[in-house]
Amino acid sequence: MKHLMRKHGFTLTELLVVVIIIAILAVLALPMLVKTLEKAKVGEATSNLNLIRTGQKIYFLENNTFTSTLTSLNIENPNDQTDRYFYYEASSAGDTITDNFTAKAIRGSTGAKAASSTYDKDLYTIQKQGAIVGRFTDGTVQKEP
Repeated sequence: MKHLMRKHGFTLTELLVVVIIIAILAVLALPMLVKTLEKAKVGEATSNLNLIRTGQKIYFLENNTFTSTLTSLNIENPNDQTDRYFYYEASSAGDTITDNFTAKAIRGSTGAKAASSTYDKDLYTIQKQGAIVGRFTDGTVQKEP
Protein backbone atom coordinates (compact mmCIF):
# COMPACT_ATOMS: atom_id res chain seq x y z
CA MET A 1 0.00 0.00 0.00
CA LYS A 2 1.36 3.30 -0.99
CA HIS A 3 1.18 6.17 1.40
CA LEU A 4 0.30 9.40 -0.20
CA MET A 5 2.73 12.11 0.73
CA ARG A 6 1.03 15.16 2.04
CA LYS A 7 2.61 18.48 1.40
CA HIS A 8 3.12 20.38 4.64
CA GLY A 9 4.23 24.00 4.83
CA PHE A 10 5.45 26.38 2.17
CA THR A 11 8.24 26.14 -0.32
CA LEU A 12 11.33 28.28 -0.01
CA THR A 13 10.26 30.29 -3.05
CA GLU A 14 6.88 31.10 -1.52
CA LEU A 15 8.51 32.22 1.72
CA LEU A 16 10.98 34.44 -0.15
CA VAL A 17 8.16 36.09 -2.11
CA VAL A 18 6.30 36.86 1.12
CA VAL A 19 9.44 38.26 2.78
CA ILE A 20 10.18 40.45 -0.24
CA ILE A 21 6.60 41.79 -0.28
CA ILE A 22 6.77 42.60 3.45
CA ALA A 23 10.13 44.33 2.97
CA ILE A 24 8.74 46.48 0.14
CA LEU A 25 5.72 47.47 2.23
CA ALA A 26 7.97 48.35 5.18
CA VAL A 27 10.21 50.52 2.99
CA LEU A 28 7.15 52.36 1.66
CA ALA A 29 5.54 52.81 5.09
CA LEU A 30 8.61 53.92 7.06
CA PRO A 31 8.80 57.52 5.74
CA MET A 32 5.11 58.03 6.52
CA LEU A 33 5.63 56.69 10.03
CA VAL A 34 8.60 58.98 10.64
CA LYS A 35 6.62 61.98 9.37
CA THR A 36 3.69 61.14 11.65
CA LEU A 37 5.98 60.78 14.67
CA GLU A 38 7.60 64.14 13.89
CA LYS A 39 4.18 65.82 13.69
CA ALA A 40 3.34 64.42 17.12
CA LYS A 41 6.59 65.79 18.57
CA VAL A 42 5.96 69.23 17.08
CA GLY A 43 2.41 69.00 18.45
CA GLU A 44 3.91 68.62 21.93
CA ALA A 45 5.90 71.83 21.48
CA THR A 46 2.92 73.73 20.06
CA SER A 47 0.62 72.63 22.85
CA ASN A 48 3.08 73.46 25.62
CA LEU A 49 3.98 76.85 24.09
CA ASN A 50 0.29 77.76 23.99
CA LEU A 51 0.00 76.62 27.62
CA ILE A 52 2.92 78.87 28.57
CA ARG A 53 1.36 81.76 26.63
CA THR A 54 -1.91 81.33 28.53
CA GLY A 55 -0.01 81.20 31.83
CA GLN A 56 1.89 84.38 30.90
CA LYS A 57 -1.36 86.20 30.07
CA ILE A 58 -2.84 85.23 33.43
CA TYR A 59 0.38 86.21 35.20
CA PHE A 60 0.28 89.59 33.41
CA LEU A 61 -3.31 90.22 34.54
CA GLU A 62 -2.32 89.56 38.14
CA ASN A 63 1.10 91.30 38.21
CA ASN A 64 1.05 93.81 35.33
CA THR A 65 4.23 92.26 33.92
CA PHE A 66 5.41 89.00 32.37
CA THR A 67 7.75 86.58 34.10
CA SER A 68 10.99 84.96 32.98
CA THR A 69 10.51 81.80 35.01
CA LEU A 70 8.10 79.01 34.15
CA THR A 71 7.75 78.09 37.82
CA SER A 72 6.10 81.47 38.50
CA LEU A 73 3.26 80.61 36.16
CA ASN A 74 0.17 78.90 37.50
CA ILE A 75 0.54 75.99 35.06
CA GLU A 76 2.08 72.55 35.06
CA ASN A 77 5.72 73.11 34.17
CA PRO A 78 6.32 71.35 30.83
CA ASN A 79 9.92 70.65 31.88
CA ASP A 80 8.59 68.39 34.64
CA GLN A 81 7.09 65.99 32.08
CA THR A 82 9.20 62.85 31.92
CA ASP A 83 8.53 61.82 28.31
CA ARG A 84 9.10 65.07 26.46
CA TYR A 85 11.09 65.94 23.36
CA PHE A 86 11.76 69.62 24.08
CA TYR A 87 13.20 71.83 26.80
CA TYR A 88 11.07 74.90 27.56
CA GLU A 89 12.14 78.32 28.79
CA ALA A 90 10.67 81.81 29.01
CA SER A 91 12.07 85.33 28.93
CA SER A 92 10.39 88.70 29.26
CA ALA A 93 11.04 92.25 28.12
CA GLY A 94 11.18 94.36 31.24
CA ASP A 95 9.60 97.67 30.30
CA THR A 96 5.87 97.97 30.91
CA ILE A 97 5.10 99.96 27.73
CA THR A 98 6.20 97.25 25.32
CA ASP A 99 5.91 94.41 27.80
CA ASN A 100 6.30 91.14 25.96
CA PHE A 101 7.59 87.66 26.57
CA THR A 102 9.14 84.92 24.51
CA ALA A 103 8.71 81.26 25.29
CA LYS A 104 10.97 78.74 23.60
CA ALA A 105 10.76 75.03 22.93
CA ILE A 106 14.24 73.71 22.17
CA ARG A 107 14.75 70.21 20.87
CA GLY A 108 17.65 68.68 22.73
CA SER A 109 20.15 66.28 21.30
CA THR A 110 18.87 63.56 23.61
CA GLY A 111 15.18 64.38 23.85
CA ALA A 112 14.06 65.32 27.33
CA LYS A 113 17.61 65.64 28.54
CA ALA A 114 18.05 69.03 26.90
CA ALA A 115 19.46 71.31 29.56
CA SER A 116 19.39 74.80 28.05
CA SER A 117 19.18 76.88 24.91
CA THR A 118 22.82 76.16 24.12
CA TYR A 119 21.66 73.20 22.07
CA ASP A 120 21.80 73.99 18.36
CA LYS A 121 18.70 72.01 17.44
CA ASP A 122 15.20 72.85 16.29
CA LEU A 123 13.69 75.84 18.09
CA TYR A 124 10.07 76.96 18.33
CA THR A 125 9.10 80.33 19.84
CA ILE A 126 5.87 82.07 20.78
CA GLN A 127 5.21 85.62 21.97
CA LYS A 128 2.12 87.28 23.39
CA GLN A 129 0.66 87.75 19.89
CA GLY A 130 0.38 83.96 19.62
CA ALA A 131 2.21 83.11 16.38
CA ILE A 132 4.50 80.11 16.72
CA VAL A 133 7.70 80.34 14.69
CA GLY A 134 9.94 77.34 14.09
CA ARG A 135 13.63 77.70 13.24
CA PHE A 136 15.41 74.57 12.20
CA THR A 137 19.02 73.48 12.03
CA ASP A 138 18.79 73.31 8.24
CA GLY A 139 18.09 77.07 8.15
CA THR A 140 14.39 76.91 7.27
CA VAL A 141 11.75 78.92 9.13
CA GLN A 142 8.15 77.85 9.60
CA LYS A 143 5.30 80.00 10.91
CA GLU A 144 2.06 78.64 12.30
CA PRO A 145 -0.98 80.77 13.07
